[in-house]
Amino acid sequence: MTPSPLPDPTDAWLELPDGGLLPLGAACAIGRQQGNDLVLDLPTLSRRHALIAREDDGYAVSDLHSRNGTLVNRMAVTRPARLRDGDEIQIGEVTLRFRCMRPHAPVDVQPDYAATQRLDQVRERACWLLLADVVGFAAMNEALGSEGALRRMKGWFAQIRPLIEGRRGRINGYLGDAVFAHWPADTTPAAEVVAALAAMERWRAASPLEFRLVVHHGPVLFTHSDRGEELTGQQVNFLFRSEKLAKTFGVSALFSVAAAETLELGPRVVPCGEAAIDGMTGRHAFRSWAPGAAGAG
Repeated sequence: MTPSPLPDPTDAWLELPDGGLLPLGAACAIGRQQGNDLVLDLPTLSRRHALIAREDDGYAVSDLHSRNGTLVNRMAVTRPARLRDGDEIQIGEVTLRFRCMRPHAPVDVQPDYAATQRLDQVRERACWLLLADVVGFAAMNEALGSEGALRRMKGWFAQIRPLIEGRRGRINGYLGDAVFAHWPADTTPAAEVVAALAAMERWRAASPLEFRLVVHHGPVLFTHSDRGEELTGQQVNFLFRSEKLAKTFGVSALFSVAAAETLELGPRVVPCGEAAIDGMTGRHAFRSWAPGAAGAG
């Protein structure tokens, strides 16, 4: 199996419990003792507890013979464990999340069940899907350079993250200039999703970067591969292919009819246009916020 490409040091980081982001370089030592790259003065941590190191094909975490051990996705680390975007690293009572940049859109194929997982590991769940996309990233990258633009993006990521996760959303990936997230409909009330969307709209004026939202609802395949948990299927493709329509329609938030109806937005949204979606039959109608309705929880 072809390994994932090596992330640039500025393209990988840890999400900290307080909402902060810690960029990863060649190595990051974690422990209770001063002198570690990440110092967590907690009694459940050892003085030198764990090490995250950059290897030829990505990043890996090692437990440094700590007293309480290190877990990755609830599995004990007994030898260096390769990290994938979204992996949870539990160190004592602290949970960190490893993040690295992914391609801007998911691969437009159905999962290869035989190569990546057993059939009984594939689940289909109805979800609300969100793509939050920064406007003008290419121009910002040209003006500030790749490192400067990425620093701006990380600041934006750090601010939008609690608005999503604070309302039970799950961020599936940081895709260059966008955030891809979901809410499973079987465990999340629609009101939580609406509250998250309203919070993002209230924050929009204070956001350091202009952004657009695209929201959809439908059945999604959850699979486990060498890249960790992946969301795939026709509805994910629909979300990503709808992204450019927000610009075409001149709206800051775009809802599929399925999203607007399942979220029971009613008069809070209005029609904004119809369009064909590549690879999908027929024309599809979309909604946007009605004037004055966006920030209401």
